Amino acid sequence: MIASQTFAAVFFDMDGTLIDSTPAIELVWRRWAERHGVDVDLLLSKIHGRRGQEVIPEVAPHLDVAEEVRQLIAEESVTLDGTVRIAGVETALASLGDAKWSIVTSATHGLAAAKLGFVGLAIPKHLIGSEDVKNGKPHPEPYLLAAEHHQVQPEQCLAFEDAISGIRSAKAAGMTVVALATSHLVEQLTEADLIIRDWHDVAFHITANGIQLQVLREHG
Repeated sequence: MIASQTFAAVFFDMDGTLIDSTPAIELVWRRWAERHGVDVDLLLSKIHGRRGQEVIPEVAPHLDVAEEVRQLIAEESVTLDGTVRIAGVETALASLGDAKWSIVTSATHGLAAAKLGFVGLAIPKHLIGSEDVKNGKPHPEPYLLAAEHHQVQPEQCLAFEDAISGIRSAKAAGMTVVALATSHLVEQLTEADLIIRDWHDVAFHITANGIQLQVLREHG
């Protein structure tokens, strides 16, 4: 049971986990799909929790991926209307104090800073962004890198995700995973160890041995 475990570090995805930027993200990608004649529904089924450099070759392999990603990031950095904090996130993060934690996101550092600043959340001391890894989610590299930074074993870590690719990334790294049902249906998140609605459903407690998670309510 998660509630009886003590963790050495906690890792958070950003979009859909700490903040809800789904409307802005999907608007940017819809515009991109229309420009390039890509099926919108197919595209939207692939983008959540993944880097553009891995999505684009699957739907438009003829394009200059690096240039398309550059343009997408630039557009997403200024398309922020509607982006909000996930309910209860400020209290949850504040309760961690000086405990070991990181954001592990498929966004770049610059884009993450823009989004966090827009919703009034502080940029953490440590963040794994898309430019830090060779292989993005669902590959385990992002989460393994976060564990390495904090000098902890992956199996001692707790990860929070909202997307299937992110859940698989953290699970492949050997971590315990809590999913937030913000961008996917509950029945799509069953690979996670626990599913919650938002940050009002859990609480962190810092002990001499590490970080404990109190589960106040499960979702699904």
